[in-house]
Amino acid sequence: MTQNEKGITLLEVLLSMVILSIVLLTIVNFFPQMGRMNTYNGEKMKAVNVARGELAAWKERGSLDTPPPHYIKNEGTDPNDYHYFTSTIDGFEVNVTINKHSDLDTAESPSPTKAHQLLVQVVEDQKIVSETYGYVMVND
Repeated sequence: MTQNEKGITLLEVLLSMVILSIVLLTIVNFFPQMGRMNTYNGEKMKAVNVARGELAAWKERGSLDTPPPHYIKNEGTDPNDYHYFTSTIDGFEVNVTINKHSDLDTAESPSPTKAHQLLVQVVEDQKIVSETYGYVMVND
């Protein structure tokens, strides 16, 4: 008898389908994870932009005691050394801490300048999402 070996057996077909299914399921599981990471990165980028924008707004204002209108002044943990302000912007809680003591004190005759360190923290669900530091230049 002669054997015909030109075709494939049912066992080979089933085995290849199982291997292909395992590979495809592994790849498909990455898509929801990538979607979650894209959402997280988008929220993180939004928080970074809020922090940068608020830092710029405080720098332009050039004042320690008078915040932008949407901020509320808080007592904070150390009211003798820092000003504390809170606001809600784009769904984030924004906390601003300004050092009352200047890191720079110039004695220029027409307008002496002082630089006060400023910390902007963007918080979501009691977690700091973004924070940035800068200085507010105040003319006396």
